[in-house]
Amino acid sequence: SLSSAEPPCKSAQPPPCGAMAVDDEKKVNICFDDESRIRVLSPEKFKHTEELAEQCTAFVNKIEDFSGTVHVLVEVLDAQAKKIELEKLKAIGQRNMVESETENRARRQLALQSQINEKMAELDRYAKQYQSLARVEAEQLALIEKLSNNET
Repeated sequence: SLSSAEPPCKSAQPPPCGAMAVDDEKKVNICFDDESRIRVLSPEKFKHTEELAEQCTAFVNKIEDFSGTVHVLVEVLDAQAKKIELEKLKAIGQRNMVESETENRARRQLALQSQINEKMAELDRYAKQYQSLARVEAEQLALIEKLSNNET
């Protein structure tokens, strides 16, 4: 065991590790590091632990950077998805307008064709009425001439 009266070892090499029995089943290795601090782990294990801690810190930093990048990417993709959805809705609206325009044109064409048919029927009636009136006029002129010839 160590007493408080003993000065720490100041040699270039730390003193060797010694096994100290805490109880019968467990043994604890107590060592001194380069700065003469008491360590429970051997210098190799302690150095490995420090390296592992540094690697873990670097890994955590990389993961945080990656998480930030992913977050930015997700925001950009969400914004693009909203733009795409808006453009889809615009395209659907324009397609509906085109479809309704073709239906409107077909309806207008049918209405105009019906109006043309009505006007043609009216023209035909007027033509027949004109022919009938022309015949009546001719008959009346013939009658007037016949009556004028009889008086003279």
